[in-house]
Amino acid sequence: MKKILLFVLAALVILVVVLVVRTGRLASRQIEVEPVTRIEVDEEAVAEHLAGAVRFRTVSHEDSTQFDGGAFLDFHAYLAETYPGVHRVCGPEVVADYSLLFHCLGGDPSLGSILLMAHIDVVPVQPGTESDWKQPAYRGEFADGYVWGRGALDDKAALITILEAAEMLIEQGVRPQRTVYLAFGHDEEIGGLAGASAIAELLGSRGVELDLV
Repeated sequence: MKKILLFVLAALVILVVVLVVRTGRLASRQIEVEPVTRIEVDEEAVAEHLAGAVRFRTVSHEDSTQFDGGAFLDFHAYLAETYPGVHRVCGPEVVADYSLLFHCLGGDPSLGSILLMAHIDVVPVQPGTESDWKQPAYRGEFADGYVWGRGALDDKAALITILEAAEMLIEQGVRPQRTVYLAFGHDEEIGGLAGASAIAELLGSRGVELDLV
């Protein structure tokens, strides 16, 4: 038994030595690239746009009778006012009554398209827990260097940053080589069966092929 244990121990030591030697011989395959030039962004304006988005109660409820479509349409109007360039150049289309699909035409039709996604809706605040919030859920408050409220992270932050980037590039006269779609579903929090599914079906019916989602 002692000889077996010594054999196993020796084998483990040899294995470790081999792994260390082989690891030391590995060369980096990291691609050398030029550092990206820092882009100047009006951070206060972006934060205010996110705070404004949070103030719309675009809530998805399991109980469909509680759905407030007006809040979603008001949110659409807010986006149109806040991002006029994107709306002028890229659409959008309203899909399934409350979702949005933007189509930013690229310069090279031979290249596959890309799709950037986010969702408009948020989950409801559990009744009776309102006092547990450090800041009111839908007021879009600024505090401690943050924007507070339902959707500030999930997922209006993604939606707003996508539109901020698109608006900035359009203002600079930049046109992408690839066609870019922006898809914002309205019912992701309850499965996306109405919004995202309808957008996917619409793109499929048009023969859209995506290289990146």
